[in-house]
Amino acid sequence: MMKRSSLIILASTLLLGACISLFASDPDAEIRGRLSTKMVNLSLAVDTYFADLPQAPTDSDAVILQKATSHDKRLLAPEFEAYMLKVQYQNPYAVLLLCSKDGSRAIMEDAGCSARIDRQVTHNAPCVFTLRVHQGCQVEGAVP
Repeated sequence: MMKRSSLIILASTLLLGACISLFASDPDAEIRGRLSTKMVNLSLAVDTYFADLPQAPTDSDAVILQKATSHDKRLLAPEFEAYMLKVQYQNPYAVLLLCSKDGSRAIMEDAGCSARIDRQVTHNAPCVFTLRVHQGCQVEGAVP
């Protein structure tokens, strides 16, 4: 009897923990708004950094973000620490993807050459790049 109740408590605790962690990284509208503004500024900095490169970078995402923000460390805001940031080089443009900390779900995606967030993810979607940037900053996959 004691073992059974202990197992039920353990299972309930694990299930509750999984549910909390699943939704803990889904930002509410206010946080999403702040993240969007910071994301646009960060993606612009990475886009500017990429424009000066003679070829695709081989550094990790973290190193690219550090180098791109070396002139202004505030661009890599503390708000991003609760999430995973991915960087993609699309010659010569930058695309940034903000995902849950565990890298399982996308939250937003932005091409650095555009002046607004290009994709807000409000449903359960994998943490994969979907935007394609064409010449002249034509962003395919952006949500109007």
